Amino acid sequence: MNKYTLIISLLLNIGSFAQTTSNITISIKPEKVYFERNQNNQFLNFDFLIENNSNKNLVLNAIEVSVFDENNKLAKRDFLNLYSRESLELVSQKPIASHRSKLLFNPFTVFDIAIPLKKLHYKFSFCNEDGKEHQVVTVDVSPELYQTKTNLILPVKGRILVWDGHDTNSHHRRFDYTDSLFIKRGTTMNFQRYGYDFVVVDELGTMYTGKPKINLEWYDDVADANSDYLGFGVPIHATGDGIINDVREGVEDNRLMNEAEILKNEKAYGGNYIIIDHQNGEFSWFGHLKQGSITVKKGQKVKQGEIIGAMGASGNSLFPHLHYELRNGDGAKHVEGLPSYFSNYTQVLGSNKVVVKKGLVNSGDILESK
Repeated sequence: MNKYTLIISLLLNIGSFAQTTSNITISIKPEKVYFERNQNNQFLNFDFLIENNSNKNLVLNAIEVSVFDENNKLAKRDFLNLYSRESLELVSQKPIASHRSKLLFNPFTVFDIAIPLKKLHYKFSFCNEDGKEHQVVTVDVSPELYQTKTNLILPVKGRILVWDGHDTNSHHRRFDYTDSLFIKRGTTMNFQRYGYDFVVVDELGTMYTGKPKINLEWYDDVADANSDYLGFGVPIHATGDGIINDVREGVEDNRLMNEAEILKNEKAYGGNYIIIDHQNGEFSWFGHLKQGSITVKKGQKVKQGEIIGAMGASGNSLFPHLHYELRNGDGAKHVEGLPSYFSNYTQVLGSNKVVVKKGLVNSGDILESK
């Protein structure tokens, strides 16, 4: 059980220190913590749910992590604080209100391949708003290396850019399911924790024709044509063998999200979508598909590489792209994302191209597959 109600010392800054019971609970989300690995680094992706059960607002001012090997020997120590090593996780935080909770994204996400990740010991330092009372809470995490069960290939052929993946700053990663909107929907986990947005690009990495976008026009609702995008209508392929678990069709490629529809169908944010059950606890999700392009039906068996639809802009989509993710269920309320390793693709590195038999992809990667 990865929920820790931690009894520690409350240090009162009044000339001498007195001990009392801490009123902070820290939970690990999700309960099962996985990490990914490539030839150079290891990547962690999980959250801390911090509950302030006290009668005072609390400020999180420092986080420290100590990494231990299988012999409980220290292998690395790192820290962040508000004074010398600021971070997005701390600077952007407002005080945690009395009897409220806050989702904190784990700030220590990348470790060298040589660092053993047997146990990570986290120390959280809190104070009240006037800085006179201090609390320290510790929690241990023992992550597991996830081995993708399904043999996966990239779902889009040709040259593609991972416009957003699941790195530290991606919107898939920074999905706060404790926000009131998602609580209203009944969402309790991050189903897109290991998600990707794939776009088709040319040799310069541009994904559309016409004049350059100014001031992030997608976010300003400046209209443009779906047909201007190189990926609009390109075929989408099954990433692995499986059975079609669910299909949604008939949604226009208008880049709109209907909140009323989401309350009726928790998966409606993806517009037209397909879910493949790989029959091993892994499910592939394909979202924002083009209206009228889906070629499969619920219950149908599919083979890896089979065309199942086309890239579109239906549902909650900034522009035509494919949202793909591997997850442990077919819904959106109570499912978690899973790490996904892809087979037989090429990574474009300027003039060089590296053939990858099996590996990870993430934000900013330029890839090719046949």
